[in-house]
Amino acid sequence: MLKIFFLFQRLVRFAARMSTARRLKGGQVRSKGLAAPARKALSESELRSQIHTLPSARVKFVIDGDTVIVSKGWREIRIRLDSIDCPEDGQEWGDIARYGLMKMINRRIVHLEEHGRDDYGRTLATLYVRHPKKPGWLNVNERMVVLGHAWVMRHYYGHLPDDRKDKLNYLERWARSRSVGLWRAPDPIPPWQWRNGR
Repeated sequence: MLKIFFLFQRLVRFAARMSTARRLKGGQVRSKGLAAPARKALSESELRSQIHTLPSARVKFVIDGDTVIVSKGWREIRIRLDSIDCPEDGQEWGDIARYGLMKMINRRIVHLEEHGRDDYGRTLATLYVRHPKKPGWLNVNERMVVLGHAWVMRHYYGHLPDDRKDKLNYLERWARSRSVGLWRAPDPIPPWQWRNGR
């Protein structure tokens, strides 16, 4: 039964990717391209007081470890988690990263700090969800890194303030040094290399 579930989920993700690929100009299929974000992000201290003012949406479907579909009013929006990259479908740890994200945010209300759009037209965003056990908010993007489900995408985080870049780098070093998540493997392959090697 579990195999059928995962097979169905892979089929849904494949259909979603093909739908996105058809929308690209001339049907050109590119790797997971990320365009430069449109606006500067808030610093860590600014965020603490403003998270509740960010637009909110309900998570409808988790496509993979770094892509979700949310409903915002009557619209459904495809969100690409900003500044991180998770293992792909079919790559080692890909299903586990997706499940980790589902466990954290599936069907929940999230707040979106939007940073622009990528080459596929997805909204680049940092997601925030209420902490399940104490008052406050979880930065979902950072949480994916600290749980060992994602790499930091240093080529695409220039729009973040230095304190947030430093924190992402620290969290990735921490997860790697303690062999958390995908870092248990002796030499995990980053998704951008895995995509090019397929």
